[in-house]
Parts: sequence; structure tokens; C-alpha cells
Amino acid sequence: MIWYRFDPKSVSIAFIGGVAMLSLAVNAHAWQARISDVTASVPDWSYSGEQGPSHWAALNPDYARCASGRLQSPVPIETLATSLQPCTPLRFRYRSSSLLLVNDGNALRLGYDRGSHLLIDGLSYELVELRFHVPGEHAIDGHIADGEIELIHGNNRGDIAIVSVPIEAGNRVNQTLRRILDNAPLVAGKNAYGRNIGVNAVFLLPTRRSYFRYDGSMTRPPCQEAVHRYVMEAPLEIAASDFARLAQIVGANARPLQPLGSRQVDRFCAATID
Repeated sequence: MIWYRFDPKSVSIAFIGGVAMLSLAVNAHAWQARISDVTASVPDWSYSGEQGPSHWAALNPDYARCASGRLQSPVPIETLATSLQPCTPLRFRYRSSSLLLVNDGNALRLGYDRGSHLLIDGLSYELVELRFHVPGEHAIDGHIADGEIELIHGNNRGDIAIVSVPIEAGNRVNQTLRRILDNAPLVAGKNAYGRNIGVNAVFLLPTRRSYFRYDGSMTRPPCQEAVHRYVMEAPLEIAASDFARLAQIVGANARPLQPLGSRQVDRFCAATID
């Protein structure tokens, strides 16, 4: 494993075998500067107790927005209250990636090779990381899914776009998720790298690809806002045995629902894979 680190005044990136693991930097023009660091260190916050969500803002001045922000995620989505929009596809142009997994104690995180993109409204966002949550974070018509996958993207304009995929335990084996679980580190602060173990995030998308869109935030400290949130309407079904393994690894790591306030949630009818 080879690590390179750029000038901390610009973008701080660690490359492990070609997979970009992004660190917090101060270059406001780079989208990487707005995503929390992806390292194997254990965070100073948690999902329960005195370091839980209701205390995040008091743990660190950088986390103040977790309490003061008005565009926070996740949110409850009521289908009948959404604004139906013309079909505008999310175009997923994903390539396979080598496997780089991090267990940071609060989430299982998958770093992604360069070259995979989400195209929407004439803009391109590069896929950098996946995060796994149990239970799900967003509620659709009062229902919170068994779990949720966040696919985190960014571009050089400084924009962040996150596609959230609800997951439900069932009977369908998802080989991509199973490959991830087979290699996932079980101990907080550990990572696992497999150059010859390929995964493609396109196989973690549901078959039916209608989706919701709203303006939100990251769902973990420092709770950055101005994030474009896309929530798939249909869940991805996975084997119950695999869900049990995922739950054992990540535990209860979902942020409570945040007030939607005056924000509008749009509903779109399609997404495509190129």
C-alpha cells in the first residue's frame, strides 16, 4: 500500500493502491474539502450516549451546524406532498473498483476508484465513497427501511451529490454486497484492501429507479449543508443473512430524522445506467 499526500493547503488525498481516500482540506474550490476524512481513525462522536446525535454540536465547534443548520438530513418524505417533475434521469456511469474498506467505528465505508460518475442536469459528479447504515435514515411515507447505502459524489465546482438507496432484508442475494461483507473489517479502526477484488456500485442500485430530490446535508458531523440529496424510491432487496452480517458490523448508525421545514421535495420518474 502506497500513501501520497498533497499540499494540505489544497486537497489532501491519500491513495491506497490507486483508490482515493479523501481527507478534509481547506481548498474551497475542491469538493473534496467538504467531505469528512476517510481514514481508519475512530471519530470523536457516536450514535448513542453523550456523544450521540443530540450532543454532536457541543462536541466540537466545527459541528455547530448539526444543531443550527436548517437544511439538515435525513428527512421524512411524504409522496403525496412531493412535487412531481418531468422525467429527468440520473445517469450512472459506474466502473468497477478495487476494494478498499474502512470500519471507522461509526460506519462501514467503501472508497472508490477514480473514473465513475453520476450525470444530472448537465453536471458530472465523481463517485468517491459508499457508506452503509442500519437502520435506514430517510423515511418514505412513514417507513424507514432496514438499511441505507449512501453513494457520495462530488465535482470540481465544490458540489456534493449523494444518492441514498434504501435496503430491505429479503430473499434475494446481492453478490456485490456479499463480496463487500466477506472482506469487511469487523474491528473499528481497521481497513481492508483487495486490489484483485472488484466491486461495481451499479449493482447496488434498485431495479426501479424513480427517485426524490431535495437540498440537504451530510448525515454525520460536521453536517455540511448545500448537499444535493437524491433518495431512490424503491429499495434494494438483499438476503436476510447478509443484512444480519451488515447489522453486526455497523450496528445502529442512523441519524434521527431532521425537520423538513419549508423545503420542497421533488419526485422524478426515472434513472438510467449508461
